[in-house]
Amino acid sequence: MDQKMKESKNTTRDSQLLLDIIDDLGVCADEMGLVMTVWDSRGKLLGDTKPGEHLCQMLCGQQDQRKAKSTQLAHQVLEQDGPIQTTNSLGCCMFGLPIREYHKTVGAVVLGYPTSEMIDEEHLGVVCDQLHLDREPVMSCAQRRNFHSALEAPNLMRMFNTRLNKMIEAHHTGKAITSLSDNLANSYEELALLHQIGNSMKVSKPPRRFLQDICRELQGVMNIKAAAAIVYDKKMRLDGDMMVFAGESYLDPNQIRMLLATHIIPKLAKEDSVMLSNDFTPGDENTALEQHIQSILAVPLCVGGKNVGTILAINKNDGDFDTFDIKLLNSIAGQASVFLANNHMFAELQDLLMGVLHSLTETIDAKDPYTCGHSRRVAAISRRLAEDCGFDAQRIHHIYLAGLLHDIGKIGVPEAILCKDGKLTDEEYESMKRHPTIGAKILERIHDFEPIIAGVLSHHERLDGRGYPRGLKEKNVPVEGRIVGLADSFDAMTSHRTYRNALSLDKAIEELKRCSGTQFDTLLVEMLLSWDLDAYMEDLRAVHSNEDLLLLKQSA
Repeated sequence: MDQKMKESKNTTRDSQLLLDIIDDLGVCADEMGLVMTVWDSRGKLLGDTKPGEHLCQMLCGQQDQRKAKSTQLAHQVLEQDGPIQTTNSLGCCMFGLPIREYHKTVGAVVLGYPTSEMIDEEHLGVVCDQLHLDREPVMSCAQRRNFHSALEAPNLMRMFNTRLNKMIEAHHTGKAITSLSDNLANSYEELALLHQIGNSMKVSKPPRRFLQDICRELQGVMNIKAAAAIVYDKKMRLDGDMMVFAGESYLDPNQIRMLLATHIIPKLAKEDSVMLSNDFTPGDENTALEQHIQSILAVPLCVGGKNVGTILAINKNDGDFDTFDIKLLNSIAGQASVFLANNHMFAELQDLLMGVLHSLTETIDAKDPYTCGHSRRVAAISRRLAEDCGFDAQRIHHIYLAGLLHDIGKIGVPEAILCKDGKLTDEEYESMKRHPTIGAKILERIHDFEPIIAGVLSHHERLDGRGYPRGLKEKNVPVEGRIVGLADSFDAMTSHRTYRNALSLDKAIEELKRCSGTQFDTLLVEMLLSWDLDAYMEDLRAVHSNEDLLLLKQSA
């Protein structure tokens, strides 16, 4: 922003007081029988009350001498920064007073009045001759009321100055009350926002969604054109940097990144906690930044003492960013930083948990060499079926885990039964049928696995009621169990087992159709058969073969 623009902005701020009180000044001047003009700090006329006295209108309304004298007097008051009293060529008394706000002169008021001494018939006749006015109406107007004497000018000047100062004081008091009220309202909104953010800080919530919600809320509470959040530390488990935006912006992501690299991050590194500019100037030839950013406030996102990202507030709608905005944005950044740290830790714990679960299921599958990778394939198929059902992300994840752990109860089944080549005896089959119940009891001890139990316990139930362990029928079979049961059976059909070779895909599809509505849910079968099964099964087995090879290398 160049010097002229800054001066213009400062003048506008100074003139606001004058514009706010000019009507009250006019009323005061009229009550005291004075004619008033108001001037800003640059000597520009802001307001000119029409002469309250009819005599003034007759004497001065037809020529610009009064305005010229007022202009001269206003400039003298601003230059000397003090009150001045004088008379004009007609004999009217005039005085000027500086208007001060917080010890700074922001303008001047010039007042005048025709004196009682001017009403002398001889003197008034001379004035009428000079101005080419008809004596009779002027004399008639002058005789209808009393006028202040020229000797009263000092008292009138003091009285008006006292009332002027009281108006300014009242104006500041009103502004302070309004500001306090606004601050209380803002504080309430800020507390409500912080409370809302605190309640939404679930570690499982995707960071992009969390930051997007923050930006939308900030746009409203801070009354800004736009808000942005950027996380650029790759260790925060993101693919590259992440940027979310809310509000009006004409800058593309690359321009935001350039803004960060050239203006924000260096300043945050120096100033540690905040970068504030209410008169933003890029300092280079980047016209896009200069054109679209007038004011900006930025605070860092810190995790473990390291700057991992930034939150930006762009273009304040109602004035400049202030200490309240800084405090709010720092509070929000603190909350967001805690969320990112917890989310990062949660993701690492999830990875650890999934690693343990995969190792556990691999151990179970390893009891039977023919079922290698079976649990992870069932989990993958279950997840895709759950996605096709339109479930939310959390339920999909629970169904995936149910598929992964559906056979965990086989830990309690003797290996001789699991690996038997021939048909199981009735007693052996009853032992095998206990594995869903055993699996459910194992998972009952883990509080967070409660939503997974239904899928594990019921994956061998059938719609016709001929399943186990509880013989549930139709709608009583949980959807999770239907999904995992279908995925389990389909993978079993298409995999080699101790007691038979894998079925061809065509044979497996034929078997699914045959059992649709009795063993399997008809809609789920239709979903599964709508896939390109050849390509899907090839990709699925290739992915898990590579994962198995990686696990073998790591264990070696």
